[in-house]
Amino acid sequence: MSIGSVRQGVTNPRAVRTLMKRGVRVFSRASLHAKFLVSDRMLIASSANASTNSKEILDEAGIVTTDPASVQRAISFFDRLCTERVGREYLKKCISEYRPPTFTPAIECGRPRTKRSGRVVEAKLWFVGGLVPLNLSEKTRESVERVERRYKKRLTRSDETEVTWIRFRRRPGFLQHVRIGDWIVDCSKTGHRRFVGPPMQMLGLDEWVSERGTRYTMMMLETPTEGEGMSLRDFRRKICAVQPELDRGNPRTRAIEDNDHADSILRLWTVSGKIVKSRRA
Repeated sequence: MSIGSVRQGVTNPRAVRTLMKRGVRVFSRASLHAKFLVSDRMLIASSANASTNSKEILDEAGIVTTDPASVQRAISFFDRLCTERVGREYLKKCISEYRPPTFTPAIECGRPRTKRSGRVVEAKLWFVGGLVPLNLSEKTRESVERVERRYKKRLTRSDETEVTWIRFRRRPGFLQHVRIGDWIVDCSKTGHRRFVGPPMQMLGLDEWVSERGTRYTMMMLETPTEGEGMSLRDFRRKICAVQPELDRGNPRTRAIEDNDHADSILRLWTVSGKIVKSRRA
């Protein structure tokens, strides 16, 4: 929170004022770039800023640890950084000098500006919506079965699971983030009703060409043989408090990035894909 940073809009002193009014002691340090939190016996260290860019665009990394030695070293390091406390008079000066940021991102010389790449999404569960069951001809069925046979060797529980797939005419962007082993819960429409299938696991992606020469991307899945689907209505009722974004009449494909939320959804089924019956008092 140097005067120079405040004049460039790098730090907003009004946000700092809000913290100070709540009793937070604030310090400034010109060379500061470290980002970590110590809470009780836990240390969180990360490359991320508290910003929309870090949340939605940039690829960040971090660790969470309760290792006592690491926590104590972080506290000692933090204490050594706190040498320039921000007082009320200096805060007033910063507020008067503050100017909102007006800079534009730098462009590498000699290269045209390209579209910004999306951030890498890490999620162990993906909800895939907007699907419709297919009626395949006998010839098409035989062609697809050849692809299925290649993936049967990858089944981890071949006595309880089978190979199924979801095909895409145009490869959707989310497929670049899905990893082998990720869980998939799909929603398909039959007639006027929608059903949510049991959790499946990603075996891999494959390319398949129809008899007409149309190319499809195939998401190959390990699916419980005796798995049970539930109506979208029941699914919404069970997850509305956990994942409200899916509480819709036609939920869209999305990553469930919160592991606790993902676990809550997966626990709606047993390991064998059976629907867990609701417990009543």
